[in-house]
Amino acid sequence: MDSKTRIKNFIQSNFSDWQRVSYSSFGENVEFDQNLSELYKINGEEIILISYTNISITGTDRSKPQLRVFLDEYKRPFYFAKKHQLRYYLFSIFTKEDEMARGLDNFNPKDYIISIETNLDKENARRDLRSIYDYANEKLNSRKFLKCSRSNYKADINQASFIYIGSEEKPDKTTFEYFINIFDSRPYLSSIDEKCYDLVTSEMTSWDLPLFPALRTKPFLLLAGISGTGKSRIVRELAFKSCPKKLQDADCTTPGNYCMIEVKPNWHDSTELLGYYSNISKKYVFTKFVKFLVKAMMFPDVPFFVCLDEMNLAPVEQYFAEFLSVLETRKKVEEHIVSGALVDKQFFNDLAKVGGTEYHNIKTNKEVYQKLWETTESEEIDSEAAASDSLFTVGLTLPDNVFVIGTVNMDDTTHQFSRKVIDRAMTIEMNGGDLMEMFGGSAALNYMPEGEEWSIDKFRPRYVNADEVLVAHSDCVEQIKEQCVKKLQDINIVLKGTPFEVSYRVLNELVIYLGNLLDEKGYSGDGNNEEFKNIVQEAFDAVTLMKILPRVEGDDEMFDLKNESQNRLQKLYEKFGAESGSGKKLQEMNDRLEKMQFTRFWP
Repeated sequence: MDSKTRIKNFIQSNFSDWQRVSYSSFGENVEFDQNLSELYKINGEEIILISYTNISITGTDRSKPQLRVFLDEYKRPFYFAKKHQLRYYLFSIFTKEDEMARGLDNFNPKDYIISIETNLDKENARRDLRSIYDYANEKLNSRKFLKCSRSNYKADINQASFIYIGSEEKPDKTTFEYFINIFDSRPYLSSIDEKCYDLVTSEMTSWDLPLFPALRTKPFLLLAGISGTGKSRIVRELAFKSCPKKLQDADCTTPGNYCMIEVKPNWHDSTELLGYYSNISKKYVFTKFVKFLVKAMMFPDVPFFVCLDEMNLAPVEQYFAEFLSVLETRKKVEEHIVSGALVDKQFFNDLAKVGGTEYHNIKTNKEVYQKLWETTESEEIDSEAAASDSLFTVGLTLPDNVFVIGTVNMDDTTHQFSRKVIDRAMTIEMNGGDLMEMFGGSAALNYMPEGEEWSIDKFRPRYVNADEVLVAHSDCVEQIKEQCVKKLQDINIVLKGTPFEVSYRVLNELVIYLGNLLDEKGYSGDGNNEEFKNIVQEAFDAVTLMKILPRVEGDDEMFDLKNESQNRLQKLYEKFGAESGSGKKLQEMNDRLEKMQFTRFWP
């Protein structure tokens, strides 16, 4: 059985819910072999394109044989996927005799599909994958998945993956299904030929995304943009990269510091997130979100990530009101950041009552955690957190190691954000880019490669208010105050008379963001040099993109400056210039205003 047949059989046998789709449904004839490139509708809605290819191994008489794949015949399906904005997968597998792959001696290569994630706009007819071959032989061992990024080998190919599928007798579909669900393979996004793809409005690369200073400034982040740019995947990757082994499952496929919550359109209050008291059972109904926060309390030195997927399918200010209010109560006490209570202490005290309840005789936070998560296993948790009775004396507060990240698609099927929500969040727009190279080889898919995971120090906020930044950077107090206040005053002069003027909260978070950048860059000067001014400008640009411009929308009358040749957007543009992120976004917004007489931050 050849490679193509083996993969087709594997998919058809194990994914009966995937529906074959005819190319005719796209209203055109194709000029490539439809048996080697198949359309499937997955998850009941999205259509993906899968091509099957053979690989050959040459140089088997040498110590390091070469792996080759022939790509010319797959350029047509590649361009079809590119034209219709489909995810595109190119799969191969070892099916020849074992001696043909004798160099791969620490795993059975026949049990793995190779996903070749390459941009065929840039490919020659044949690709030599010897370095991927070497990398797999060295690293795969007993893992079920291996992500090999460009940094791991020299061949001019974007990435490749080894995905465990088991044997024909004992197929294992879990890892393959996981790969399909989270890996948005659109290699044409980095195409040199842009005639079929013009949706990328930002030139921001993966490492340009200011994730870490944003999370340290506010533990509530919105990732917004068109569908399919990897927003929810980034949250999972953050969790995988920072999750210690003790919190992963046996197969290392799920990070214990990650919680996915799918927002439903019928959410109009906080009960789905924070739970409720049941008059029927006469006890409090604890939700996955609440349980996850209790779990985070038990591991204060591990960052925990909540992904609120499709956050604006329901009105955020309704179901998220309590969280937004508690978020603003945070304050620093000694070395910890504390907040008001999300869930009242009464409901945890109810758990401790003896008689008629499965939760009786609970006395410590650890016992609450074990009961809510139905576990009695001994875990290496913080003894102080375990012995504490804070849940019974204070209630459930917002742990300072929890980061809530909402994914947002701004279209006609979703709710717009109120300024209350945007004011309390950091917003990062993601409208394209090669996101899978973000962490030098996708931590989420490598299942924690060798080396230390990211510690809580990379994420934990140091500051809650601007005064704390001034104390930490006492050598440049006046320069921080003068620069930050002046820049925001300049913004307010342009926005005067509109509802978009900024106030104390934005100033506070600009200073905090600046403090984080100064820490990150190790700045220790007095603020009277170009380095300091450049860092201030970087912070100002980022906060404008994340906090100010997302609030801005209106018609041409809103942005008109009487008796001036420029409108407000053009005036703001002058303050940033064409090379800054804010300048590019302002130019985009102004172009939209001129064409449609209405504009907003969101495309």
